[in-house]
Amino acid sequence: MSVAPELRGDPYGRAVVSDPYPFFAAVREAGPAVYLPRRKLWAIGRFDDVRAALRAHETLVSGKGVAGNDFINKRSGPITLTADGADHDRRRKVLIQPVMPPSLAALRERIAAEADELVARLANGNAFEAMGSFAAHLPVTIVAELVGLNAYGQKRMLRWAAATFNALGVMNWLGLKAVPQLLGLLGYIKKLDRSEVMPGGWAARLFDAAERGELSRAEANAMVIDYVGPALDTTILAAGHMLWRLAVTPGAYEVLKADPKLIPGIVNESVRLASPIKSFTRFAAAGYDACGTVIPRGSRVAILFASANRDARHYERADDFDVTRNPRDHVGWGHGPHVCVGMHLARLELELLLEALVKHVGRIEVGAPTMIRNNVLQGFAILPATFYGVGT
Repeated sequence: MSVAPELRGDPYGRAVVSDPYPFFAAVREAGPAVYLPRRKLWAIGRFDDVRAALRAHETLVSGKGVAGNDFINKRSGPITLTADGADHDRRRKVLIQPVMPPSLAALRERIAAEADELVARLANGNAFEAMGSFAAHLPVTIVAELVGLNAYGQKRMLRWAAATFNALGVMNWLGLKAVPQLLGLLGYIKKLDRSEVMPGGWAARLFDAAERGELSRAEANAMVIDYVGPALDTTILAAGHMLWRLAVTPGAYEVLKADPKLIPGIVNESVRLASPIKSFTRFAAAGYDACGTVIPRGSRVAILFASANRDARHYERADDFDVTRNPRDHVGWGHGPHVCVGMHLARLELELLLEALVKHVGRIEVGAPTMIRNNVLQGFAILPATFYGVGT
């Protein structure tokens, strides 16, 4: 058993929120598991160790919350994200049905048509703001409708999702600012009734499951939250980062246009580098051995997805965007039993956006992006862009 290294940095400090990668590199260099006394938190940041930790779900549990603070961990409710064992499996079985590939196949034509129309409209040589006009379009126009909340809920989904991720950090300035929005979401979800959701939508399916006895009514209401984050922010941030990488990496877009069969791999490479969710935490229900460093029972452990995806021990030129690389094993969508429920939907949206770009856009230009400030999410708030049509 090795002596646990310590780092004085704060994963939720302003500098790390603005640019986490120097801190992540320090975590990886320090050891397989590192203690962060500033937050009384352990961190795991190397690729192999992160994957192993995410598979160790019986020791590093989610049932005591995945946030970096007790205020949120004690108020998460009966959702899939913060469940273990049989409860997790039962909830996830219901939750995942409409977002599995067979169910999504029926949506592919509609999403493809929406992506095609969007990109064709933007490919006119005029500047636009890409995060709102490009990256957010499919989630906001199609996915929010599929979740099936009423007009009040749909209007607030993006705001609620961003606040939820901020609150999943610590109660710093970002976390505290997010609490009113999060409490608004929890209040809305608790009172939600079948009459207020769209018939046949994903939220309605949860109420159907409750009527069949597969979920309790409290679970059906709470699990609406499991659709909000995966359906919106993470996909939006990944799409914006993918567009930016294609524009700023010399020759990348030309290689894609010459060989569209690279699209699935480019989606994986984009999500690996974007890592929209930087980290979640787990609770050590027993001592956990991370390659010789033992994390004590009762510890809170940050699993650094974004750090693992930049680990040069696993990926050659880990910080580079390589359109010929297909990193299927990345942890941008997590790993193990808690892998992202919306992964297949996000992949479909990103692939269809790329297909539309190849068809309609000859050249992409982007300006300097403005970063979001969020405890758990990372990506762009604003990305100026211009699409030039094929042949221009």
